[in-house]
Amino acid sequence: MTCELHRRAFVRGIIAAASAAWLGLSLGCGADTPVDAGDASPEAPRIARKSASAMTSEEIDRFKRAYEYAVANGFFDVFNDEHYDHHRHRHHGADLQATSPMTVMVMDETSGYRLLPWHRAFLLEAEQMLRAALRQRDKEEGVDPSEADLLFIPYWDAAHDQDLPHWVHGFEPRGGTAVVPPGLPEGHAGYGKEVGERYEIVFARWPGKNLVFDTLQAPEHVGRILAERTFADFYDALDVTPELRIENYPKARAALDVLEVKLPESAAVKTLVDAFGGSPSSSQQGAETTNALFEIGWIGAVEAQKAAPDTELVGAVKDVYGLFNFMPHVRMHLWAGGLDPANADVRGTVTYFNELTVDPVFWMLHGELDRYWYTWEKTHADAPPLQGDDRSFNPLTASEGAWYGGGTTYTLDDLTAHDALPYVYDVLFDG
Repeated sequence: MTCELHRRAFVRGIIAAASAAWLGLSLGCGADTPVDAGDASPEAPRIARKSASAMTSEEIDRFKRAYEYAVANGFFDVFNDEHYDHHRHRHHGADLQATSPMTVMVMDETSGYRLLPWHRAFLLEAEQMLRAALRQRDKEEGVDPSEADLLFIPYWDAAHDQDLPHWVHGFEPRGGTAVVPPGLPEGHAGYGKEVGERYEIVFARWPGKNLVFDTLQAPEHVGRILAERTFADFYDALDVTPELRIENYPKARAALDVLEVKLPESAAVKTLVDAFGGSPSSSQQGAETTNALFEIGWIGAVEAQKAAPDTELVGAVKDVYGLFNFMPHVRMHLWAGGLDPANADVRGTVTYFNELTVDPVFWMLHGELDRYWYTWEKTHADAPPLQGDDRSFNPLTASEGAWYGGGTTYTLDDLTAHDALPYVYDVLFDG
């Protein structure tokens, strides 16, 4: 039985869910659907975004040529910088920091509600840029540039694929730079440089190689998310609150006892033991407890890489994590990026907020999150509860996007009117 807990901040939701289990509380709790793309106006035909697994060889070649050219020429650098600027954009409910062990910075609720519309706008800008990049490359190579009109960013149907598409596994574009954030670990390309300097990105991806984020969401999990009635609850289930696997409670409780014995001096374990005895009283307390959970995940990963690991400790860490069915957003990032098999301090490119746009998986996973929202919108009238300036989205400035005809400022109405969007999805999601 999988139970759901609603309307908590991400960092509090994890621990509040665990607290309920630790206290022994009883909690009650397919195929894709084709879309008719024929409603596009004749004057402005819309592109149909497809699953990366369903692309033709021509579509794959077109996308790869545009993408590798854009990365090599530094076109994604400004996308990296804007994505990293959470003060300007306020586009995440919680920011994952570059530190090892992983830590999170809690943002306000409004920032969370901006996640989906902001990234919808970001995807639109990236598609425009990639088409312009392909036209530029085609002209240089003597190829008909009109093919760029057919380019789209595919989505990653992680729930059904349960892996990256075969052609994505080996596609690791090289190039690009990013700003050094605080806390980069030794072994990362930006380590040792001053915060705010630029460094050359060294692409990395180890899909499925994170000890505690080694599975992807199942179709039925997404189906439960799509069944939520309000946008706030839909967003919460997608990005904020994990489901609680109540059937795993006995193993998780026993695992925490093991960790107390194995790691008697660990502040992270003590924090978890204390927190699981009651609900957190503040966002800060919740952040500390979530960071403690991430820390024991890191401890387990470091241990697992040893020549002779303590398998009981590693198993206990996995059993604590087994209490939670994590949200698709964080799950796809951390599963796809993975951890360096030789250095558990270093994560894959798609997990670092300052450099992740050079990995096409970033765009594919956000295309999938957008497809979930697009699917939900088809049967729900509710929109993100945003007011005033929070209903405006400008991922790239006019000057940054001028060369490819972008840098648009979008309103929430622009982004939620399906008939006005320049794309459709080839199929809706049906869990």
